[in-house]
Amino acid sequence: MLSRIRNLVWKEFIQLRRDWLMTAFILTLPVLQLMLLARATTEPIDNLGVAVLNRDHSSASRRLIGALGNREELQIRRHAETLEEAQRLLDRGEVVLAVIIPEGFARALDRPFDTARIQLIADGSNDLIADIALRAGRAALVAFARKEAAEFSGAGVPAVELRTTVRYNPTFDVGYLTVPAQVGFIVYQVTLVVASIGIARERELGTLEQLIVMPLARFELVIGKAIPAVIFGMLNFLLMLGVAVFGFGIPMRGSLVLLLGITLVFVAVEIGYGMLISGIARTQQQAILLVFVLAMVDMAFSGYLVPVENLPPLMSAVAQIVPLQHYLSVMRAVMLRGAGLESLWQRAAAMAAMGGVVTTVAVRTLSRTLE
Repeated sequence: MLSRIRNLVWKEFIQLRRDWLMTAFILTLPVLQLMLLARATTEPIDNLGVAVLNRDHSSASRRLIGALGNREELQIRRHAETLEEAQRLLDRGEVVLAVIIPEGFARALDRPFDTARIQLIADGSNDLIADIALRAGRAALVAFARKEAAEFSGAGVPAVELRTTVRYNPTFDVGYLTVPAQVGFIVYQVTLVVASIGIARERELGTLEQLIVMPLARFELVIGKAIPAVIFGMLNFLLMLGVAVFGFGIPMRGSLVLLLGITLVFVAVEIGYGMLISGIARTQQQAILLVFVLAMVDMAFSGYLVPVENLPPLMSAVAQIVPLQHYLSVMRAVMLRGAGLESLWQRAAAMAAMGGVVTTVAVRTLSRTLE
């Protein structure tokens, strides 16, 4: 019995040696995955975008803005003229925190029995980021008040009242952040797997030659293989969206039609990647392994774990050509903030451009494979 088992084990190692691509994946991918994910998740979260609405225009208000800008976690990016403009910046995701300094702020600081009021409005669609921004804002306000007290001969800390408002996710429900991203990632996986095994399955089963001799143009063959992936991807999206909204209580504040349209663009992009993999892989097993590699890389650059802005500069730049990163941003923006096409068209256009390039390369690769 031991001899038979030993021979079987030896046969498996011989097979692994012959299939060098799979062996290389098995040995190197876990290390690469750990390096990418660890690098992405251990970076400190700082330079969060802040918009300031300064209605006081006093030296005290400018000192407060300086105290906010001195925090490593915060970065003053915009100076809004109106409250509506500050709210639009939050809606578009350009900033995560808006600071409202009311008129009479400096005057209230100088009065012993008056209270200077500051309002912070945070984007709660990412509960972790909102919490960090609010904590940094409160810390900056405390430091400002103590410094003001020191300048007034230590006569007590000025009475400063901080009012906070959390938009989109006032209860800091972590599901608001994770569930939409999980919906997007599942759609990504299903579409990529279905598209990637199409040609590889035909090649493995020996039926590819039959397809080649059929009166079909190469582009028609690609379209025929792509349509099932589109159907599976969109059905999967509708099913997962229903579970997210009705099963987990995630709000759908934006346009469903808009989200469907951008999802269709994203599915088409991933079908292009899947077709490219299908043209490279010789077996279904190789196709699945290549899908695993691509999914691992896309996960690290997608903003699923940490905001793209907080990745190292090189990783942040690479993330701009990852379709999943744009799609997850669209999912959260439409579902949680009710964002419209005017603030999302650039991401949709970026996905479409990447899809055009990848699909062109995939069609040429498949054409050479089928010749």
